[in-house]
Amino acid sequence: MKSGSHTPVRACLAMAMAAWLLAVMFLLAACSSEVVTGQQVVSTAIPATPTPVPTATPDPADALANVEGIVDPANRGWPRVIEALNGRVTIDEQPQRIVTISLGHDEVTYALVPRDRVVAANIYTQSADQSNVAHLAAGLPEITSDAEVIVAQSPDIVIASPFTSLELIDALERVGLTVLQTDLHNDPDGRRQDILLLGYAYGVEVRAIEFVKEVEDREAALRSVWKNKPEDERVRVMSATLYSDSLYTAGAGSTEGEIINAAGGINVAAEAGLEHNPVISYESLIAMDPEVIFIPQPAEWGGEEFRDGLLANPALASVPAIRDGRVFMADPKFYTTLSFWNLRGAEELARDLWPEDVGDTVFGSFSFPSE
Repeated sequence: MKSGSHTPVRACLAMAMAAWLLAVMFLLAACSSEVVTGQQVVSTAIPATPTPVPTATPDPADALANVEGIVDPANRGWPRVIEALNGRVTIDEQPQRIVTISLGHDEVTYALVPRDRVVAANIYTQSADQSNVAHLAAGLPEITSDAEVIVAQSPDIVIASPFTSLELIDALERVGLTVLQTDLHNDPDGRRQDILLLGYAYGVEVRAIEFVKEVEDREAALRSVWKNKPEDERVRVMSATLYSDSLYTAGAGSTEGEIINAAGGINVAAEAGLEHNPVISYESLIAMDPEVIFIPQPAEWGGEEFRDGLLANPALASVPAIRDGRVFMADPKFYTTLSFWNLRGAEELARDLWPEDVGDTVFGSFSFPSE
């Protein structure tokens, strides 16, 4: 065969080789993720997706470290020791049968443990008008300040408030019951301490930490409504109730005062130097010049009559709250309890203070292990 006869074959081989080389070049370019632009090589590498790092579970000991009363925050076993108002108390094992003597303690307790671990409740906890957990306490045996009534429930632990008589605590301790007398606070940090302390006493510290986060998230959401408002736009607020012809307000350190603070209002009673829940005159009310008055007084105890009287009193007509009709009834169970439920009072008060910002926002309940 003549050499000229190989020309078509060689041409095909050359074309195949060129195509192969071009494919290799594209493959190498793809693997190196680089693009050639003229004489410059520009990297187009796509960063590798980082391996997800699991979120570390918070160490309960860290959350409990600054809780007043917990002797050894690192101790997650039993027995546990708590420095309480009634002295150093040792809890030998996780209590399954819980009795508390106060409404505030019941409200915290039901947020931490299933309802079947609470074996009795007082009349206030079971009252839907005064309690935020009445539906959970319904049907339980009723306890009183009679030691025999409490002992009859065979509780593993009895939680007492600062207002529980020493005689009752002594009587319970004498028959061998574990009694833990703890404080209840009306400020945000104090309420967190209350939740964590009882969570530790009940052996549910992880649930307590989770619940504190739930409460803190709602506090932050409420704070976002008003935190950027100029001081001159903040609303001047007064809490007022009338009992036995005595006019009461709420100054610094009061539960109602803390609710005003959380809702972003200016507590005019605290501004005037008043503390706790003093009796004041109507002249003082006028001088404090509130723009909003809220009344945390049950209707059956004269709350609505008191409101109507304020609005109809000609001597008060110049007070901005009276003049503008911004006198509101408030649900007493959000204001008179000592628990995180005070936050619900602040949310409802914020609706009255900042109607354009809050609008028709629905503020729900809190979570419960039994729901």
